[in-house]
Amino acid sequence: MLNIDAPPSKIVIPGTDAPLTESPSSSLAPTTATRTLGDDEETASPWSYERVIKAAPRVSNSRFQIGATSASGERSDVSGYHFSNEDRTLRCSTGTNGADALVCVGTNVKGAKRPPKEGSACDWKADFVVLDANGPQEGACANSYPVLFRSRILSSGQSLSFGSFACLADNDDVYCIESSSSQGFVVTSAGFKAINAKDRAPQSLLGFSSETPSSTPNTSDSSPVVPTD
Repeated sequence: MLNIDAPPSKIVIPGTDAPLTESPSSSLAPTTATRTLGDDEETASPWSYERVIKAAPRVSNSRFQIGATSASGERSDVSGYHFSNEDRTLRCSTGTNGADALVCVGTNVKGAKRPPKEGSACDWKADFVVLDANGPQEGACANSYPVLFRSRILSSGQSLSFGSFACLADNDDVYCIESSSSQGFVVTSAGFKAINAKDRAPQSLLGFSSETPSSTPNTSDSSPVVPTD
């Protein structure tokens, strides 16, 4: 199948005094807008997950409203937003059932055991991740959260923002945050990990050289963050 997705691009982190940019709500056409930092964001690290994700080159979210209901089904325009990582080991959907949640399913997600509270009607799947205003949850009732197939690839170095969610692809790794809770997750080859949007992003994501002290980031107006090829 031809790769119809955009090529990788450089991630550029704004300086500590630069305004952040944020995508509009999912009901509007994607544009670039500036906003004033709130009190909580003023105290966040300039190298936080949130700033790294939102400073990355952003793709038009309207391109990610396509998918199929089965692995071999025909793709069509759909509601919500849907994407996969580059090796398609992780696919994510939002807005398919009216729930304000981002739901991903991946082969590297180890999952949690079925909670006793879930009744027999729950089709429990350990390889699901759900992110909403309550934060991330590993494992979910698959019949409550449909995730589409054959969605477009979010290329390495690109970010996608929709509603209260923002995600960044770094090679096959995917980082996602939810703004109202300041919580999120990362899925890598090592599996699932919950993250706080205000915490400092790892050195591997920032692209620091081994000679750069992790406690002393470059404070120039912008610094390149280049995902490993």
